[in-house]
Amino acid sequence: MNRILLAWYRLKTRFWYAHVFESIGAKTTIFRPMLLVNVQYASLGERVLIRPGARIELVVTDPAAPPRLTIGSRVNIEQNVHIVCGSSIEIGDGVTITGNVAIVDVEHPYEDVNDPTRIGDRIRTRGNYVRIGQGAFIGFNTIVLPNVKIGRHTVVGAHSVVTRDVPDYCVVSGNPARIMKRYNFETQCWEREKQ
Repeated sequence: MNRILLAWYRLKTRFWYAHVFESIGAKTTIFRPMLLVNVQYASLGERVLIRPGARIELVVTDPAAPPRLTIGSRVNIEQNVHIVCGSSIEIGDGVTITGNVAIVDVEHPYEDVNDPTRIGDRIRTRGNYVRIGQGAFIGFNTIVLPNVKIGRHTVVGAHSVVTRDVPDYCVVSGNPARIMKRYNFETQCWEREKQ
């Protein structure tokens, strides 16, 4: 990327977005986001890179208990990533989130068929969370659903849907995401998971 353009976006981040977010670490750069909502409840670490088209929404359903989005240092968030936080999302240091990924901790309850409220406007957030461990890699077009912990140095393959916790040092893929490989510290190799 052109150094002048990078310097421009870094300055814009420092002097514009720094007043919008709760906090932004040094050398963090935000390129043309599509939508930022209630990001005064979001903090970004150092050297975070957020590419164009990002959509970061913090949904406030109870002003006494606002949502909390924490993004660690050296995190790359690629094009068109959509993060919706209604309660608590934590993204650890050194995480890579590739393009078109959705990470959400909100639910849209549909069970009451007599409720005239449009399902998309019904929001349940209380106690929900998403945790993404240090050094994890989230592949293209992945969806991370509420109440999920993704372990350290875990790789989530492209087009996956993460519906449950994933341990540290694993490779997962599919819908729903299943463990394909685990890192064996004794042999220092990635080993296929027995299906």
